[in-house]
This record gives sequence, structure tokens and C-alpha cells, in this order.
Amino acid sequence: MRRAWLIASLLLAASPALAEGERALSVGLGWATFSAPGKKTGNMAPPALSPDVGGALSVIYERAIGTDFALRGELSGGLFYGGVANAMQSKTSYAGLGDVGAVFRFDVLKYVPYAFVGIGGLVSGGGPIERGAQVVLAIGGGVDFLQSRSRSWGFEGRLASFGGDVTILTFGVRGTVRWGYF
Repeated sequence: MRRAWLIASLLLAASPALAEGERALSVGLGWATFSAPGKKTGNMAPPALSPDVGGALSVIYERAIGTDFALRGELSGGLFYGGVANAMQSKTSYAGLGDVGAVFRFDVLKYVPYAFVGIGGLVSGGGPIERGAQVVLAIGGGVDFLQSRSRSWGFEGRLASFGGDVTILTFGVRGTVRWGYF
């Protein structure tokens, strides 16, 4: 009997991260960069352009469909400075990303690593990435540090590209609020 209480106590202290029907809303802030081909000059290959500095803000919604899987929707925006190929271009550029996909959580204890994949669209403009809209595949992952059953924070990285001209890479921190886990 004592052993059963010990096992039950350990299971309750594990603080599982997901349950069926759980929903989560996250806000992230981080570093961002892009890679885009420049203008071709003569017979030379076009140079790769990237900014001097950039940042991103994201909002993510997740809906659990099991203990390890969730559906994920994301809106993210990035603002960049630098990376111009000539003095006539603006030094400020931007990118907006929206995607939907799935997330897989590798563990359900206090530290929760996860991976995600989504498909969506990228709109970019200004400076060297005046490209318009394109379809992208967003892949990434991170780790959540559970502070309580309803709150966590963590680190996340994302790569968004799909055969288009612009590739976006972000790394940042995020805070998450969860509800509906019963």
C-alpha cells in the first residue's frame, strides 16, 4: 500500500504537459534573419543577401488531439535592417508568416522538448526582399519549461522556406498559457 501511494505521488508530481482537449496560446519574441538571392551581375552567380539585424514577434495557438500531438496555428512577423545590395534600396525590410500544422511533444514532464511542422504563406517586402507572397514549409522545435499546470516558458527555433527566394530563420523565447486540460 505504501508503495502504491509513493508511485501515485510521483505521477502527480510529474506535471504532464498535455491532455486531450487542452488549448494553449503562446507569444514569442526573438532574433530573426533571412537569406535571399541578390541581383545577378553578368555571368556571376547572384550573391546571398542577409540583414545586419532582425527581430520577430509571434503568436501561436495549439489544440491537443492526444497526449503527444496537437494542431498548431501561427502568425509571425519579422522586421529586418541592412543587407541591401545597393545604396538606392531601403535598409528596412519585413516578412509576415502564417502557417498551420502539427506539433509532437517528446516528453510530458517538467521539461518538454517538441518539434513542429506547418505549411502556410510568407509575405515579404522592403529592401532586398521585395518578393511578394510565396508558399512556405515551416519546421522547428524547442523546449518548454513548465512553471505550473497552466503556464510555461521556453525557447523555440523555426526555419521557413519552400523553394522560394526567401528563407526565414528565427530563434527566441516564448511564454505560454494553457487551459481546458480536463
